[in-house]
Amino acid sequence: MQKIFYIYRVIVKVLFFINFGIGSTVLSLLLFPFFFLKPRKFVSLSFLLFVWQMRIFGILTLKVKNKEVLKSLRSKIIVANHPSLLDVVLLISLIPNADCLVNNLLGKRNILRIIVNTLYISNELAFEEISSRVAGTLSKGNCFIIFPEGTRTVPGKAMDLKKGAARLAIESGYDIIPIHIGGNEKIGLRKHDPLLSFHPTERYHYALEVLPPIHTEEYRQMPKGAASKILTEKIQDALLNLSKE
Repeated sequence: MQKIFYIYRVIVKVLFFINFGIGSTVLSLLLFPFFFLKPRKFVSLSFLLFVWQMRIFGILTLKVKNKEVLKSLRSKIIVANHPSLLDVVLLISLIPNADCLVNNLLGKRNILRIIVNTLYISNELAFEEISSRVAGTLSKGNCFIIFPEGTRTVPGKAMDLKKGAARLAIESGYDIIPIHIGGNEKIGLRKHDPLLSFHPTERYHYALEVLPPIHTEEYRQMPKGAASKILTEKIQDALLNLSKE
């Protein structure tokens, strides 16, 4: 039975990836006239539906600790560890007013490029331009999601955060909300994992925890280099200490 469940989960996962690509394009074409009314909520609801379907089909579970904090979250920089391919989908499904930093390749793909380039910020831009756009979206009450590792965590390697998230927080003056993404190993969704693979014995279990805010005001009074280094260490400590529990 375990082998049958494994094959089932692999097949369903692949079908969901295909569905995500096709569904995103179809929704963009059919609902494009309504997209610009509430674009972030449109994407968030689409991702929420996608996650709900994965739960219904039995390949994913999701628990969120302190979820109530996310309901009224405004003008915050969301930082999180990045163990899997679905992390940004989960976060945007939970935070309807979220922007994020995206791979520049997404901004060059068919109809999706219109949505991506309208809503999100490409990582190929110069830091000064990214910082300006982040400050602009935060000033409107939106939140901004960034993974300080810069890419998905490589299995077996320690977390290594870049200073970009801290620099953006210091430059913009907005506070940070760390979110830890835990659960079991996301085999098949991790960096370098084969597509046709899955956790050998169970579904993907996601356990998210919204952590206390990290206030940035004190760091703005310090030299930028030192402030970025200290703030990055504080973010890493928050995420690492939780991951060890």
